[in-house]
Amino acid sequence: MFIKNLNIYFFIILLVIVSVAGFLLVKPFMGAIFMAALIALIFAKPYNFLFKKIGSASVASALMLLVVTITIIIPIIFVGGLVFNEVSDTVAKSTANDSTVQQSVQKVLHIVANAPFSDIILERAEVYMSGPELGNIIKNVANSSLTFVHTAYQGIINGVISIFVMFFTLFYFFMDGKKIISKIMNLSPMRNSHERELVNEFTSMTRATLKGTVVIGFIQGTIGGIAFAIAGVTSPILWTVIMVVLGVIPAVGAGLVIFPAAIIMFLLGNVWQAIFLFIVGIFVSTIDNVLRPKLVGKDVQMHSLAVFFATIGGLKLFGLIGFIVGPIVVALMLAMWKIYALEFKEQLQKFNA
Repeated sequence: MFIKNLNIYFFIILLVIVSVAGFLLVKPFMGAIFMAALIALIFAKPYNFLFKKIGSASVASALMLLVVTITIIIPIIFVGGLVFNEVSDTVAKSTANDSTVQQSVQKVLHIVANAPFSDIILERAEVYMSGPELGNIIKNVANSSLTFVHTAYQGIINGVISIFVMFFTLFYFFMDGKKIISKIMNLSPMRNSHERELVNEFTSMTRATLKGTVVIGFIQGTIGGIAFAIAGVTSPILWTVIMVVLGVIPAVGAGLVIFPAAIIMFLLGNVWQAIFLFIVGIFVSTIDNVLRPKLVGKDVQMHSLAVFFATIGGLKLFGLIGFIVGPIVVALMLAMWKIYALEFKEQLQKFNA
């Protein structure tokens, strides 16, 4: 029995097998590789500037690794240590008998319980939220938070390995990034013009998304954290991190944390702190409309609805890093669909006609 094109079938099957095997080998490091590619994209212009000045790709790449370490890695480690210390300190204070946290919660509940509209609703809640019961609830929540932090820090070894892989990959992405993209384009059966359009569209959309969401989220969270520190809110660094993540999500922002904090301050009798936080909340909520057009510039901006679902979905699938990964994946998807519309424009027009 003669099988036509047996050599082609055999080659394709073998190609699929070795490709799957290769993917499984790098799968544990996909996150590190993705972050390396993203950082290489963000710092492409500084690298090109150094390369032109120095003339050595390896030296320029090494210097860029130092820049990335100073601007990204060290601040993240520093902030992570501060957050851990704040959580540990908050747990210790909140679990102590007659702590300030318990007294503040009891005071707020007492004020709310005495409101005319909440007598029936809070009748049972006040019973469970008084005395030892409140202390036990706060203690359980605090212990759960501490356990979560400890679990996160147990993965520090994996984190160190991932950082090493990311830097090793990033070094070669800086030097050979254009060559890698060129080889991928040569393997693709799409037209070269469409491939270049895909790369440009994806790069532009990614840059706009990062500048229009991550940078703005960082600015909102930082302003909110400084305001919390001035107003005397407990654990301002922890709340800063939370507000940065919320600031990335469109139509949510850091105001979701600042306004409730202002209300709680008012209920506790801290009037000027409440007014101050309320003003800061309004400022932070409106700064998005001013900064986004300037930051995005001429880059292709993703629709806010797409950014919203990409961020929420990314956080659910990939964890904390998902607020960056999600929008990037959606940006690639949208760029691919645009190329599809260009590639099959004539066929689509015939079918639609």
